[in-house]
Amino acid sequence: MKNWNTIGEFSNKIGVSTKALRLYEKMGLLVSHSRGENRYRYYHDDQIDLAMKLKAFKQLGFSLAEIKGLLESDQEIDSEKLTRTMRQRLALISNQFEQLSHQKKQIENILTSLDKKTEPLKAHQRRAIMSFYGKISLVITGRDGLEKTATFIQGHFKNAKQDIPILKWSKGFVIPETKPYILIIEESKLSSDEISKLHPDVIVVKSLSEHSEQNQKNYLNLYAGVGPHVNTIINADDRSAIELAAQAELKKGRIFYFSKNKGLVDQIKKIGGVVSDGEDVEVFGFNLKSDIINLKLPKIMTFEDEIALLSSIGAVMTVGFKKDQLKIT
Repeated sequence: MKNWNTIGEFSNKIGVSTKALRLYEKMGLLVSHSRGENRYRYYHDDQIDLAMKLKAFKQLGFSLAEIKGLLESDQEIDSEKLTRTMRQRLALISNQFEQLSHQKKQIENILTSLDKKTEPLKAHQRRAIMSFYGKISLVITGRDGLEKTATFIQGHFKNAKQDIPILKWSKGFVIPETKPYILIIEESKLSSDEISKLHPDVIVVKSLSEHSEQNQKNYLNLYAGVGPHVNTIINADDRSAIELAAQAELKKGRIFYFSKNKGLVDQIKKIGGVVSDGEDVEVFGFNLKSDIINLKLPKIMTFEDEIALLSSIGAVMTVGFKKDQLKIT
């Protein structure tokens, strides 16, 4: 059985316990082969590279669920490729607007951690890397129309050949271990202490029911543990939402706007966002590019449907979607 190893032999070769190998198999990360009548687990030497890759990611602090998500996005990814990717991202960000300074600092810290290889990456650093590879959590909140926005976002993902579930926050909600997913949270539920444990990657704020110190505090629960990679999509036609956008917690990441007021085109063009006049839609400042994306609505939409569509476009554009991946029919 040349080049084949028992689980014990393979364990010794790569320096990983047999218990860990069984867990890798249970997760579908590294599957053994059953050979002979004894049905023992056997591993081939060809699997050593993958095993060492899993070991390296574990040493960086990634959970098995996070490692699985990264490998699903890119089978060839390893710590060296991760370093190259983050360096390329840093080069792009260095040439962008001043508001990207927080994200730039975060990626510099990630690169320092990757280069040193002496300490695991921190939770917010791992989330930033996961979001770059499309493994994200999107939270939709506000006064109304949340389900419509979620459905539009799901449609964009489907058009891009990706499946994403829609979940709804309720008492006792269990935060999923794997991404991506869309989570709807009604404004009235934002006061829950559990909200601060979510750590979303994209937050869509449709509109606020009222402007009050307490209501604003409830919304800020969503930002309790976020990092600079977080993108917020704000309704520029809602005064209370605009006042929320002025908070320091939101400014740690990037803020984009959506509006049906063409009078705001010049401002949104500078900041980034989506504007519609009911027929034509213009998209500015996403994907770290200055290009303007022009879309045309195929039919007359109700006000609520159009707002839901605009906010959904902003949400998926923040994570790298392209024009041909949008579904606006």
